[in-house]
Amino acid sequence: MVIVILGIMLPGIMMFFIQGVKDSVDSQRRTTAIFLAEGLMEEIRSKRWDEVAAGITATCSNASAIGFDVGESRINYDDIDDFNGLNNTPPSDSQGAAMANYAGFQQQVTVSYVNPAALDTAVGGPTCYKRVEVRIIDTASNETTRLVSLMTGY
Repeated sequence: MVIVILGIMLPGIMMFFIQGVKDSVDSQRRTTAIFLAEGLMEEIRSKRWDEVAAGITATCSNASAIGFDVGESRINYDDIDDFNGLNNTPPSDSQGAAMANYAGFQQQVTVSYVNPAALDTAVGGPTCYKRVEVRIIDTASNETTRLVSLMTGY
């Protein structure tokens, strides 16, 4: 009798166990995506605000156009807007080398000037505010992890 009852209950219990194991992989991949996003955002935030308006006392009135400078590669990025348009699969480190252990992820960065009155609204010309958006895409599940920072030249 015990064997019959266990035979009926075991498949139901095993379904919950199997689902729990599958879900633990998802949370691990999300944690990895957050780790990658935070690392890239910290790298960007460690750079100066602008190529032209550099230094502690600089103003943002003479800020330059967004984008990397001629001849620069990832290892030479020296200001925030150099990262605009970054799109790496797999993600790369600060030296530009592919991070092979993160093959199922993609890095994307968008940097834009924003309207001081509406900090989510991108504008074409220089302002004293830049919005930095880092996206890490898990290519296996097509989930996107986004981090956004607002940087100022004051």
